[in-house]
Amino acid sequence: NNPLQALQAALNKLGYRCYHMQEVPNNRHNGHFWAWYEAMLAKFKGEGPMYTPQDLDKILQDYSAVTDIPCVLFPEDLMTAYPNAKVILTTRPVDAWLKSLSKLHAITNWKSMRLLAKVDPDIAKYLSLLRIAITSWAPDGQWRSPADLTAGYHRHNEHIRSLTKTHNIALLEFRSEDGWEPLCRFLNKPVPDEPYPYINAGDGLARYHYFLVAATAVMVSGRWMAKCIYSYGHLSGP
Repeated sequence: NNPLQALQAALNKLGYRCYHMQEVPNNRHNGHFWAWYEAMLAKFKGEGPMYTPQDLDKILQDYSAVTDIPCVLFPEDLMTAYPNAKVILTTRPVDAWLKSLSKLHAITNWKSMRLLAKVDPDIAKYLSLLRIAITSWAPDGQWRSPADLTAGYHRHNEHIRSLTKTHNIALLEFRSEDGWEPLCRFLNKPVPDEPYPYINAGDGLARYHYFLVAATAVMVSGRWMAKCIYSYGHLSGP
């Protein structure tokens, strides 16, 4: 089970509107590609002004919950922006997390994604923010090292535990196999009369990005055709 996508589905079922990695492309028209790219460039590369909690709130103003990258890479800012929120720390065997990260890295190397990045600025920013996210787990630059990534995984979890204590925010450590009961009890929600969501650990991520590539290719082709038609009309006009 993909724990973050399953948690997103569970939170949506409980009445929240959850911001997941897929919401970045879904909000292309709202400038989320560029906003997250700028925020991550500032935080992890030291380039440009740092995004404030208020800036992040502008991005997330239509949502009531967040999971996955890029949001999980801004825990201090989010806890400052939403001091009354509750934090759910999803945990899983580190080998499963490493495999998921490896699949995400493979997607950034798809020839179709790299080609689209050359002709579509939004996809270029999206690829950049994914790469920054992947390398952020090993700040010393050794992100290809399973040992360094594993250390980054545990360091992140300990950081979340520490931050929730500092900010006096309620924390639930949760695994998908725990099911509805502890999650609903933590959120004061009734338990749904259906199984806890199950999302294939690999297929969902690849399938979504196949769709993103196809949709972007259609959009880019449409822009190119519209430009050609305009040029032809302009040249052949009276």
